[in-house]
Amino acid sequence: MKAISRIRDWFRNYWYYYKWPVIIAAFFLGVVIFCIVQTGDREKYDVCILYTGPHRFEVGEKESLASSFAQIMAEDYDGNGKKNVQIVDMTAYTDDQIREALGTSDDPTLAIQYAPYTVDNVRKSFSQQAFSGDTVICIVDVYWYELLREADGLVRLEEILGYRPEELVDDYAADFGSLPFSSFFESAGKLPEGTVICFRRLPTASAFTGRKAAERNYENSKKLLREIFSFELPS
Repeated sequence: MKAISRIRDWFRNYWYYYKWPVIIAAFFLGVVIFCIVQTGDREKYDVCILYTGPHRFEVGEKESLASSFAQIMAEDYDGNGKKNVQIVDMTAYTDDQIREALGTSDDPTLAIQYAPYTVDNVRKSFSQQAFSGDTVICIVDVYWYELLREADGLVRLEEILGYRPEELVDDYAADFGSLPFSSFFESAGKLPEGTVICFRRLPTASAFTGRKAAERNYENSKKLLREIFSFELPS
């Protein structure tokens, strides 16, 4: 009993003097454990692709498009046993596209539906993802493509592919709808006319991903881009 009493007294004395350091240490330990668990449980992707333009994906449509890209991958790029592609989608309408969508309707509720998707509301998120996010392959409406090109954020497709594909609209982009890939896979063919595919420069690595991780992602994106363009329709 005396031993137990001494231990209890020691603990009370320790808690009195070190209560707050212990609480703070326990808090940060909990945060670290939580982050590790979340990172371990999070789905890992071989490649992330950005879509920005006037298309609202229906239920299951984005997953179908991602699956289409995964199906043409010749290998599992990251070696984890799964071929996974993530589509980061940002629905966005220019003023002209909104006017075209509204037509002659004067229903104010219809106009309100497009409010979250205006250029002004999407521009910041697009810039963050396009210039510092994980997405390297960009499938975008011409309006957003022009922003990328003017910012000198793109690589000439010939540098990646090693040849000039016939679907090129200029040195940096190709008409996505004209690719055999888009003709074969229904989910790709649903993207609006005027959608182009381009490839952005290697982004500055963030403190969270690190330079090596960014370079691996960049090389994996190159592989997928080549496979998109080399896809042939079954005979």
